[in-house]
Amino acid sequence: MEAQDYRAFVEQLNELTSSQRAALIAALKTRGAVDEVIATIEMGFAAAPSCGHCRSGRFVSWGHATGMRRYKCKDCERTFNALTGTPLGHLHCREKWLDYARALIDGVSLRNAAERCDINLTTSFRWRHRFLKAPKGTKAPAVTGIVEADETFIRKSAKGMRQLKGRAPRKRGTKATKAVRSTMEHDAVLIVRDRHGATTDAVLPDLMAATFEAVLMPIVAKDAVLVSDGCHAYGRFAQAANIVHFVLTARRGMRVRAGFHIQNVNAYTSRLKGWLARFRGVASRHLPTYLGWRRMIEREGSRLTPHHCLALAIG
Repeated sequence: MEAQDYRAFVEQLNELTSSQRAALIAALKTRGAVDEVIATIEMGFAAAPSCGHCRSGRFVSWGHATGMRRYKCKDCERTFNALTGTPLGHLHCREKWLDYARALIDGVSLRNAAERCDINLTTSFRWRHRFLKAPKGTKAPAVTGIVEADETFIRKSAKGMRQLKGRAPRKRGTKATKAVRSTMEHDAVLIVRDRHGATTDAVLPDLMAATFEAVLMPIVAKDAVLVSDGCHAYGRFAQAANIVHFVLTARRGMRVRAGFHIQNVNAYTSRLKGWLARFRGVASRHLPTYLGWRRMIEREGSRLTPHHCLALAIG
């Protein structure tokens, strides 16, 4: 805008009605939020640029569209932008993404997040799972040193399903019918954590030793020291992996043995369950997403700003 045109624009501001001024301010704020989101997205793309379709690094600039740079791939000859092929591709209302990222950091309910961002409840549900798709699969590739492992049980839930298979409906919040925890009424979650904070977890289909071994073998370092409770599956794995294993038997009141304990992983489990309680039951089919969400919060700590959360969602 030329200086003369700008001065004329400023002079006309005094002629605006109160409702027009409010609309102008809202439009400027929205534009600013969109620019922030686009800057964050394109900054992340610049760190590792590639075609969103075929992942080729051979492409050229191809103008702009919807406020973002577009590119054309020399290999697959398709056009794309920094969001193509990411979990946030084709989502609308970018001006509200940072507010939604803040709602994820705060761990509020779907309804609360929808109210904060002025979006539909269904949209809030879709956005939550899109934003968390990448964090869901981000786990520590390896655990080293002193490694603590423990399994925890979360009551199975068919929340959100229209039809139940294999059981009658039950009132939410009721206790399990069986005193012994099993995969019949509970989702078994194996949590593995080292003293450096590296954490991984897995929802187990059963409590067989082979299942534990399949999860632990690829991630536990060969020179690690495994510390666990008395579950026989850990001993079978330690023997197969030929690593040192300390067993703490809770029935004997053994909490520490030769200076080794599982208080680190138990504290993580306690924080996880306390955090999950705010959602009043997590559907079993979505439990891995919530586990990934919690890992993200624990891993990033104070670095988890809305901009950083957005960058993690893009992957």
